Amino acid sequence: MEVLIVGSGVIGLSVAFELAQAGHKVKIVTRNYEEGASWVAGGMLAPFSEGLVGDELKLSLESLSLYPEFLEKLADVSKIHPFFDDGGILRVFISEEEREEFSDRIETYKEMGIPFSEADPKDYGISGDVHSAVLFEREGNVDSEKLMDALLFACENLRMEIAMDDVTKVKIEEGQVKEVRGFKGTYGADFYVFCPGAWTGAIFEAPVYPIKGQILKLKGVEPEKVLYSSVAYIIPKEGYFLIGATSEDAGFDTRPTAEGVNNLLSGALRVFPSLKDAEFLGVKVGFRPATPDGKPIFEAGENYALLAGHYRNGILWAPVSAKMVLDLVEKGQRSEFFEVFGRKRFGN
Repeated sequence: MEVLIVGSGVIGLSVAFELAQAGHKVKIVTRNYEEGASWVAGGMLAPFSEGLVGDELKLSLESLSLYPEFLEKLADVSKIHPFFDDGGILRVFISEEEREEFSDRIETYKEMGIPFSEADPKDYGISGDVHSAVLFEREGNVDSEKLMDALLFACENLRMEIAMDDVTKVKIEEGQVKEVRGFKGTYGADFYVFCPGAWTGAIFEAPVYPIKGQILKLKGVEPEKVLYSSVAYIIPKEGYFLIGATSEDAGFDTRPTAEGVNNLLSGALRVFPSLKDAEFLGVKVGFRPATPDGKPIFEAGENYALLAGHYRNGILWAPVSAKMVLDLVEKGQRSEFFEVFGRKRFGN
């Protein structure tokens, strides 16, 4: 089957990889394969630290279970092994009030049998001013830049065509895509997958909009595990670490700002004081694809799928998003998540 994928973030490339692996002829159309949130993402696989429940947690648990095999297959094709640590994340609570607000989530996870343990902040070099910490043992951390590199190399090794164009119009009638048009021409296929990220609203009647995120890169002093707090995330990688991330309703403003950098550094130092001796390497800006309720938008038509609005969890949800499309194309099987997270909930 010939499949056209619009978008080259982690979702679009993951879908492309799985479909090409299954023998389909895949073409990608993208504005700019280095644009968007995926290259700037912190890479935390952190549904429990995020406090997810209900259908979002169900989606997350399925994707977490797929991650090791997904990365193994990707490494086989790309010959790149992205940094991956599944040894857990420390959810840090700055105050007693913060811990109390999260207590319902902890009780829910306990009832579900999710493994976690109380952690002594002092054992991890965390500031003595911090109230407490919990280790969520099933959470993980992947290097998003290396993951994106691996996906691009895999697409190249699988002989996919990547066309640089800005898709400006998608015509859908009676559940079928009739036309996909960009500045450079029109595109046809047997099946279409739309993963336009923060630019979804430009071609679909869907309330997806950009939330600007600034993230810092440093090296030299880093915690043993990811530290997830309300004031900053500190995310160790291989040879460096990240501090993230701001959350700004600022449109497509690409500028790093002094205020953003200051807020991130101040928050990180409050949690992990040893960072004062780290070497500052730089700051990057990306755009999370957000929705009014913070949940993704999935839609399956007769000859297309829309995957959008992954917001803070695009890296986490990449494997399950790809599987949803693969099952749809190969088996005609529509995941329950297409209904649960349909855009009809917004009246569209």
